[in-house]
Amino acid sequence: MPTLKIYTNAPAGENYPLSLSGSIHFAFQEESSTYQELNSGYGILFAQATIREDNTIDARTLRNPRIYQSGQSYLIFADECREDGTPILDGNVILFRTSDFITFESQQKVPAVDYENELAQSTDEITLSPETLASVKERWLPQHSEEAEAPIFPMAIGFADPVVFQQDGYWYFLATNDNVDDVGLFIRRAASVKGLFEKDVEMKCILDYDEHRELMQTFWAPEFHRIGEDYYILFAVSGKTWAPQCHMMKLKRGGDIMRSEDWEDPVRVRKMDGSYLTEDGISLDMTYFKIENVSYLVWSYRFGIGTPADTGSMLYIATTDEKKPWILTSEPVLLSRPLFGWENTAGTINNEGPYPLLLEDRIYLAYSGGAACGYSYAIGYLSASLRDNLLQPESWYKEPSPVLCSTFIEGIEGPGHNSFFYDEKGRLMVAYHAQETKQYHKRCTTMHPVHIGKNGFPFLNVTPVSDH
Repeated sequence: MPTLKIYTNAPAGENYPLSLSGSIHFAFQEESSTYQELNSGYGILFAQATIREDNTIDARTLRNPRIYQSGQSYLIFADECREDGTPILDGNVILFRTSDFITFESQQKVPAVDYENELAQSTDEITLSPETLASVKERWLPQHSEEAEAPIFPMAIGFADPVVFQQDGYWYFLATNDNVDDVGLFIRRAASVKGLFEKDVEMKCILDYDEHRELMQTFWAPEFHRIGEDYYILFAVSGKTWAPQCHMMKLKRGGDIMRSEDWEDPVRVRKMDGSYLTEDGISLDMTYFKIENVSYLVWSYRFGIGTPADTGSMLYIATTDEKKPWILTSEPVLLSRPLFGWENTAGTINNEGPYPLLLEDRIYLAYSGGAACGYSYAIGYLSASLRDNLLQPESWYKEPSPVLCSTFIEGIEGPGHNSFFYDEKGRLMVAYHAQETKQYHKRCTTMHPVHIGKNGFPFLNVTPVSDH
């Protein structure tokens, strides 16, 4: 029978610190073969941070994982440690439950005495049926396909948070422009996706530095969306004081996307009562989607950045009216915080850059965590059934580990802040930025096809068969 082994790793420098290595890793063995790592050697189950009374995050790590089979379920135990690896000796253990090693129930902190028998019989490895192992391998081993394409990197030097879309027979490219210190919104237009990244591509600034309108810095993460009968760019911007806030900019009816004068003045997004999303923090990375007749906005909020009161960036969701999408029609609901070690590593505490992908009867909300300008940046998923109430956090399943990170595709470091689009061939594509560390030392855009698995899961780490 195949064997599944669980373990933690030792830290390996700044690229794999204890916040990542102190998670539960998986490997498998078939017959007399040696153990093979799952998830490209990256952790799969991370300790969940606790929330202090001042609403800041107290990160956690794990050690000494062991497993016990209980009927058709598996109980995975681990000892809880502080961020620096110091054991927390409070008589409790961390418990994860799973029936398939693909989805996991949220961790519980339980008294060890309540599981005395199970803990006594637990070990660091367990046998699996060949059928279960086959599913585990499909989910957690690197995927290769004849149809996959290796990403060309870099495609756009110094452009982060990329969005590609088609409109009126042209292709357009929007992104944060690091080359000009993130000042201004720049848009490219071409007759093809490939043409967007040619040297002579047409590019215009459609929103520039303007002290009078308090448009002065952090022109971040622009996204183009059709909302109702109109077109908008959702983005964040700051005035004289550094404090990026979510704004929307509407295209005039019949206007040209490339002409700055065809865009209305940006407006700041407001709550139901007319107040701004926040007066005491920052808001950014807003995205939009519509399911049946309900329109939703998701964005990132953070308080106290750069201070001891830093809450980390958090994802919020609310409904809106497509006729006035800059005004919420529900109260903001906290959807996700960066509680996992891969989300709050390398001195960063991030849940940001949400972008929706609707497939069949499910929504996958991609988002990013880790260091936005570093090796640890990575993409995760929140997912939910389209039939569920999306304003209820319990409707969403949070993948326990990233779906794209630095160890998954050779040559791609710190992938994150992605978007999705369908290219000329009808292929689902993911666009994102990664870190170029050899020549330009900037965040740069790249993209590659998304592979839909047998169970409808959108894999972002599928590489060509020819590469292996």
